[in-house]
Amino acid sequence: MSIQEQYKKRVRELLSSGAVKMVIGYQAGTTADRRRPLFIRTPEEAEKLVLDSACIANLSGYLVTEGLLSDEKSVGIFLRPDGIRSINILAAEAQLNPEQVVILGFDGNDKEVTALQGEKARDFSAIIASIKEHAPEAPRNPQLEQIEKMSPKERFAFWQAEFSRCIKCYACRQACPMCYCRRCIVDSNQPQWVNTSSHTLGNLEWNVVRAFHLSGRCVGCGNCDRACPVNIPLRLINAKMAGEVLGAFDHFAGMSETQEPVLASFKKDDSETFIL
Repeated sequence: MSIQEQYKKRVRELLSSGAVKMVIGYQAGTTADRRRPLFIRTPEEAEKLVLDSACIANLSGYLVTEGLLSDEKSVGIFLRPDGIRSINILAAEAQLNPEQVVILGFDGNDKEVTALQGEKARDFSAIIASIKEHAPEAPRNPQLEQIEKMSPKERFAFWQAEFSRCIKCYACRQACPMCYCRRCIVDSNQPQWVNTSSHTLGNLEWNVVRAFHLSGRCVGCGNCDRACPVNIPLRLINAKMAGEVLGAFDHFAGMSETQEPVLASFKKDDSETFIL
């Protein structure tokens, strides 16, 4: 039995028993290589489920949809390791109760997917610890390495050129599981903190502010990259910030549901070498 058929069976069991009220997964998209979210509410709808190497979107953001978990009923969801880390972050930031989330975990590469054992975020702690352990030695993005070799002036010019294409559609914000604020800072106009115009200053403010808000919180799922209609390499700046946080604070986002946000916590023995 394929992993897809195994999970179809599990979804039908969860819904038939009433263990969950809904399962969030994947179905066929508009083209052969694309997948779109699937919200399964009945055992019969499980037949629409698709699970293969094209299922790369991090679906965890749907769990913070207003009212979804307010009835205290459980929801099942298909997640890769980056999505499981997102669940831990959302739980640590009091955005959801991890006990209401039944995880149907999977991982894989461009050719195949494999099932991950466990159904609660804490069941995958060993997998997440392994990812952190190998993070410093993980293959680096060649473009990121090239950017890091630039002088500060060249680096600023590079990002200024990239951000100049931003049209302020906020697709990156909508796709990101960590952007769950009911009202974003860019939507506030009394006072107005970030210029909403799509010009050099407004684009730079928006993208830099967002990168800082994701520091120590981004799991590198790539939802923002894939959502951007003008192909700004947002994952690069987020990866750089994640590396800085890991090096300075030994903080790897999404380790557990009790992990404190790195920029919202304080330790008396912090070295303070980051203060200029």
